[in-house]
Amino acid sequence: MSSQQVGTFENEIPFKRITSERYLSPAYMELEREKIWGKMWLVAGVESDVVERGDYFIFDLDPESIIVCRTENADLRAFYNVCQHRGNKLVAQQMGCLERFTCPYHGWQFENDGALSKVPEEHRFSAGVPRDELSLKAVRVEAWAGLIWVCMDPQGPTLSQYLGPIKEMIEPFQTAKMALVEDQACRLNCNWKAVIDNFSELYHVEHIHPQHECIFDCPTSKQEFFPGGHTRVLIDGFTVNTNMEIPEEVPRIQWPQLEALGMEKEDYRGRILDVRRDVQIKKRQFGKALGYDYDLLSDDQLSDIVQYNLFPNSVLVLQAEEFWILRARPRGEDPNACYWDKLVMRMLPDDDLKSQVSDERRGANNTADIRLASFNPDQSSLNVERPLHDEFDQEAIISGEKTMTITVDQDIHLLRDVQKGMKSRGFKGSWLNEDESRVQHYHDYLEYCIHKGDS
Repeated sequence: MSSQQVGTFENEIPFKRITSERYLSPAYMELEREKIWGKMWLVAGVESDVVERGDYFIFDLDPESIIVCRTENADLRAFYNVCQHRGNKLVAQQMGCLERFTCPYHGWQFENDGALSKVPEEHRFSAGVPRDELSLKAVRVEAWAGLIWVCMDPQGPTLSQYLGPIKEMIEPFQTAKMALVEDQACRLNCNWKAVIDNFSELYHVEHIHPQHECIFDCPTSKQEFFPGGHTRVLIDGFTVNTNMEIPEEVPRIQWPQLEALGMEKEDYRGRILDVRRDVQIKKRQFGKALGYDYDLLSDDQLSDIVQYNLFPNSVLVLQAEEFWILRARPRGEDPNACYWDKLVMRMLPDDDLKSQVSDERRGANNTADIRLASFNPDQSSLNVERPLHDEFDQEAIISGEKTMTITVDQDIHLLRDVQKGMKSRGFKGSWLNEDESRVQHYHDYLEYCIHKGDS
């Protein structure tokens, strides 16, 4: 596996072994609340949930809760979800459309721009009611890539500064044009960083994700490192694991994609390593007939998968037609519990693009109305309606009642044992190899943030 060092963070602290304290200690969790969650830009949700005036959603990051809303003036705003009267949680419903927010405790009302507008029996406050002081407390908020980002640090960097070169790398995928088709949250019995660690290395893939050897070539993936604790990994798709014996026939899991592009699997008997390049050619040739705009993407981006781990808790997985937003969040005040969120956005075929292509060209390939699926063997059909939020315990995954795709399900099976093992007297700390260098890069920056400013 190759590795390229693209950048580092300033004032880098020396390498420090990753011990179980980071996953088990309530004191360390409290430091994270102050030094990590209160300082960084975080993915709060999707922009499509706050399109119309009055639209809002709640982003919970225990113990914080943040309202993200579109005001009556169509401005995007965010506020702490707490009434300024007695500290009651102001809004309980996770999503909706409101001109104003009314506290269920004493009826104080706030406009959706945060302004305090009504105090029942205001004459009873002998000290008066200073409305500006008692309006909702704002949180920094920005929209980018079809996502809503918030930052609780009023003095921190801008979102562009936080993302650095990654912003320009993601923009060709035009994710803001994609539609949300899946919204899941799994309650895991592990520390949130154990999940991020899992998605920061491919060393485990050949051991617990056997299906990947028929889809990707993980051994030849390229790791890249960026300032701010961010990383990226690029993985060849429409191929097979070249560490294994190369099969004679195209694996079954690739067949639907080939059929959608008018490619005959039998044509690749004995030469399946040619599939990747031919898929790139076919997508470039027939993209507009299918209703997809690939103009800003490179050939590699038409076939491959790229994953960005954005510090501290987001994993963005990109393909030409699909965008996964994976996010770990603390759950309550227990370091042994977290939420693992999975939002999926997909590119909607554009009829205007199809109309630019002649009927003859579309008919020749018979693919004008076929959606290009990503590498997801159990993917549901495209649905333009906003999916309902689905939240469940990890046991629902382990029992097979729920799924977050086979790959994520396999990870969830293992993570509960990782957290248990951290508690053993026999575990002294992680011992990483070069293929796990993204894990070390992440934890080095975590420690830098936790101890920055210490004398």
